[in-house]
Amino acid sequence: MNFNNKHTLIFAIHRTVSWWHFLGKNLGCASSTVLTDLRGEGDISVVDDFYNELKRMRKRPDPAFTLLTETQVADVIARCRVLRWLEPDLARAMIEAMAFSLDRVLDRLNPDVVLSLPIDRYPTDVLDRLAQARGIPYVQLTASIFPGMSMLLQRGKLLLSDFEPPSDLLREKLNELTAPSFVPSYVPKKSTYTTAKFVRTLGYFQLRALAFKAISYIKRDPLNLHYLDAQPNLGHKCRWRDIRVVRFASTDWQDKLRSFPQDKRVLFGLQLFPEASIDYWIDSVELIDHESLIVDAVTAFSRAGFLVLVKDHPLQFGFRQAELLERLLALPNVVIVPYDVPGNKLLEMVDINFTCTGTLGMQAALMGKTSVVTDSYYTNEKDFILFRNREEVHGLPARVMADRQQMVNLEKRHERIVCQVLQGSFDGDLFSFKNFDPSKPAQAALQLGQALGKRLAELIASPNDAS
Repeated sequence: MNFNNKHTLIFAIHRTVSWWHFLGKNLGCASSTVLTDLRGEGDISVVDDFYNELKRMRKRPDPAFTLLTETQVADVIARCRVLRWLEPDLARAMIEAMAFSLDRVLDRLNPDVVLSLPIDRYPTDVLDRLAQARGIPYVQLTASIFPGMSMLLQRGKLLLSDFEPPSDLLREKLNELTAPSFVPSYVPKKSTYTTAKFVRTLGYFQLRALAFKAISYIKRDPLNLHYLDAQPNLGHKCRWRDIRVVRFASTDWQDKLRSFPQDKRVLFGLQLFPEASIDYWIDSVELIDHESLIVDAVTAFSRAGFLVLVKDHPLQFGFRQAELLERLLALPNVVIVPYDVPGNKLLEMVDINFTCTGTLGMQAALMGKTSVVTDSYYTNEKDFILFRNREEVHGLPARVMADRQQMVNLEKRHERIVCQVLQGSFDGDLFSFKNFDPSKPAQAALQLGQALGKRLAELIASPNDAS
């Protein structure tokens, strides 16, 4: 099946429209259309249609969903970082109005493939469900853990090629991932975590919220997720009272560490929250109640006699609510590690790591540690302890101890994990969208567009991989 006669529908978010236009022109397909939920942006904007549908629907006393089932609607609300804090009837109406608007676009264009950045909001979640119902593959572009490379996913499931990496490439990429200085490309290389920084961060985003509120009314788009997501009244948002998180980290954490043998230490590297890789990559809705999940898991390890080292994500500073850390500190044998301690350093000090979808889970497995995770793009049944529902959480310490008795062929583990990620990665810099200038497009964006088009052509030629 040829890709050069296919039509690609691209959903673009704020500040990526011109970049996506450029990528679309260089995919090698017959045509591409950029769709947005932003007024006046992209080839097609669904904003007016959305509000017309919303107005029509809210006149009905009990609107019935016709494009999505009640179960699907409840799932969409549970996964969206904004909808789950809105009044339920409004959230439901917004979903159906968006569904009607997007369905009309699919009717009109009948695309061969839908493309976007990872699903992280209800409009793309709805678009994915509508595309699936029509048998249209919807794939999401994201950065690979390997610098300068990208991946295609479907709700966190890695789309693999038939590429068999040569041994020298496997060694090169393994060395990158296991280098003591390695951090993913999206993590700041160096920063400070002080009260002043907390004040600057929270103050900036509260001012930003006011600006976005004003812009939403100027653009006659008050229910747009991009503007709603900035508002401080959402339940997961940091407040000024959360400034106390600055003093939660233990200055003598290394002394406490020494009182436990290494095989009784477990690292909990907290992830960003809300986070697309939690909300949309994890199948079970009960597991995306992330903070309660963390408390349950830490409780289980604490009761089993483990020392629990809690390391917050560096990008969460100024966004983390204090309540989660206070709940963890109330448990025995729990230590909060300072923000500036590298995750790699902590992994060397423990035998067990717990995360949901974070990259520390992969790094731990590559180091020969016991890695407890949910399904992710890098996981497999042999090299990770996978949990898929809340009932399994309480039994994780016992599974860890049993796993510790198994012999590990580290060389084979390295090959399995690195090979899988390489088979899902291709050359192309996702971060070419930053400061993209359509009048002077960067060479990196051209290379990404061409490589992405080649990868899409392979997937369309093998529809079972992208359906």
